[in-house]
Amino acid sequence: MNQDLGLPDKRALYHFKLERTVGRGGSGTVYRAVDTKKGGVVAVKLFHSTFFRNRLHLREYARSVKKFRKWDHPNVVRVFDFINGDEGICLIEEFVDGPSLKWYIGNRPWDLRERLVIVAQICNGLQYIHENGFTHHDLKPSNILFTRKGLAKISDYSLSGAGNLLSLFDSGAHEQVTPMFVAPELIEKEKATPRSDIYSLGVTLYLLFTGRVPFEVDNLQQLYHCHLHATPDPPAQVNPDCPYGLSDIIMKMMDKKPERRFDNCDQLRIALADIGRSRI
Repeated sequence: MNQDLGLPDKRALYHFKLERTVGRGGSGTVYRAVDTKKGGVVAVKLFHSTFFRNRLHLREYARSVKKFRKWDHPNVVRVFDFINGDEGICLIEEFVDGPSLKWYIGNRPWDLRERLVIVAQICNGLQYIHENGFTHHDLKPSNILFTRKGLAKISDYSLSGAGNLLSLFDSGAHEQVTPMFVAPELIEKEKATPRSDIYSLGVTLYLLFTGRVPFEVDNLQQLYHCHLHATPDPPAQVNPDCPYGLSDIIMKMMDKKPERRFDNCDQLRIALADIGRSRI
């Protein structure tokens, strides 16, 4: 949804006419498509044949999508349908016509007010996901998309879902996460919780407000060691334009102990609002 990778490698999937390839990743390929039955533009995610680890994973995913189809929040990408047939396994979603937060970080000039507004929107969307009994499990800048009007929307929350039942049967249930943004407890194979998402959001905010990741290492083993044991430089020390209060909030979000982080995203949003009032 945030890239244009050119013409698709196929013309259609089921009753969807594929127009452009707009994303490729570990889970599959995303196309901008037209729904020839209902009309309108949608995003069609065609999963890699190896994405679903077993029948339980597929069944739990399909069950979660039934719940996601009922969700309606301005800061959460809508899910419309899930198709498992001869042409492949597909997720049909709202098409978001702007870039990702990853693009924003690399291209937009520094504006503290604008960035705090974006974070407030992310908090609202993530709180909605948590209140509905799910964790995102892989929150990162590329999974936060913008409409052309600047509205932030959380995507790919459907890839992990609740995960509680699955983790009892599948030791690989927590491996489909992005190492730079993974919470320490997931490295230790513990269950994902809303506080795990808050840690991932903390890493995202570290990057958003400093322009660099908290742990600049060159291999996965070192990165996991840092998540578990190392304390990054405070954001205000990395970027003097980052207020000290905001720096403290980000460091709290990235605490190694989940119970020391914020209780929920509403609490986090209120703390961030205080930064906005005192500094802007």
